[in-house]
Amino acid sequence: MKILIKKYIRYPSEFILFAIFYFIFKLLPLSVARKLGVSITTSLGPLFSINKLIKKNLRIAFKDQDEKWIKSTAGKVWENLGYTIAEYSHLKKILKDKINVIENDHYREAFSGSERSIIISAHNSNWEIPGMSIRKTMHQTSAIVREPNNPLINYVLKNLRDKYSLRCLSKNRIGTKQLLNNFKNGESIALLADLQLSSGINLNFFGKKMKFSSLPAQLALKSRCKIFLGWPIRKNDGKYEFEIHQSIHASDYEDTSDNVEKISEIIIAYYESMIKKYPEQYFWFHNRWKLD
Repeated sequence: MKILIKKYIRYPSEFILFAIFYFIFKLLPLSVARKLGVSITTSLGPLFSINKLIKKNLRIAFKDQDEKWIKSTAGKVWENLGYTIAEYSHLKKILKDKINVIENDHYREAFSGSERSIIISAHNSNWEIPGMSIRKTMHQTSAIVREPNNPLINYVLKNLRDKYSLRCLSKNRIGTKQLLNNFKNGESIALLADLQLSSGINLNFFGKKMKFSSLPAQLALKSRCKIFLGWPIRKNDGKYEFEIHQSIHASDYEDTSDNVEKISEIIIAYYESMIKKYPEQYFWFHNRWKLD
């Protein structure tokens, strides 16, 4: 019975609401759509119980900050979500003239060559920006994503990503197998690898244990390829920057479980350093440390 309610009532109802807002945002100029998105999320978001989780996450990550800062930052997290939701209706324009990929030495090393590599980023600012940045600048790359539970909404998002971002595969056994086959055949991989997993490698994230994916480190060590660590930033002028800040050369390490952990720790340390710079742009909505 629950399955039937979900399939024939809940999912269609969610999709209708999603479609209404998608087309409202689409009809508006990007700047106006963003303001509307922010007004919705900042008005309604704090009323939901997930707002308590955001604050709990922030208290763990920023132990030295007072409650005034926690509350203010939580409000800005809702602002960022409002921007992001509205922007899904304007990905074409964002891809065309709203993304600046910083051309530093790491950029040239990652994007100018033909060798396959692994590009790692996280759920910061608008989490579609890393994939869109790679689409603008790099050879063929596959990504893997956790799809929405609602198949109707997922269909729309998948089509948007196919048009304006990367070819995104499902975060399941079939999708992972396809991703690995693509990598074996010479494609690069893009991953947002910052989420809590039910199984994974136990690492300290802001001083508290959390299970992270060891896949990036394992793949890099087996293939002897490079890992590039990049971060998307929402700028005050309504544009984005995406910059590769760091590279890890797996050829410098032996393929051992200790080095899987060591490389994973480098990735997590990078995440922490960037989140500390832009805490209001990070996605604090997941129960990262399995809080009550």
